[in-house]
Amino acid sequence: MTTIRARRQADGSTRYTAYLRIRKGKAVVHTEAKTFSHRSAALSWARHREVALEDPAALARINAETPTLAELIQWYIESFQEISRWQRSKQAHLRFLENHTIGGSNALAYHLARGRYPSL
Repeated sequence: MTTIRARRQADGSTRYTAYLRIRKGKAVVHTEAKTFSHRSAALSWARHREVALEDPAALARINAETPTLAELIQWYIESFQEISRWQRSKQAHLRFLENHTIGGSNALAYHLARGRYPSL
């Protein structure tokens, strides 16, 4: 199910946010949102995503156990620290991101929220 909401910005322009929610019974299985400057673009994106997610395999891939951002950062540290020695600041930044609340988020969901879609 898609919902489009219009919001006024501080500069007076209107932005349209498309909310896509897929339910199985009363449980929400998947949800996405993306903001556009034109209503037609929001509708087009929502229709495209609905069609792409009609395939049960595509939805299963999105909801499958994907690594968290913290797990990916830990893998990066373990894999590349020995290959190329980096300074204290890089290590501190990586640890900060790993321990931050964003580190617990699903890496694929974060990627999809930014508008980059892997082939489904």
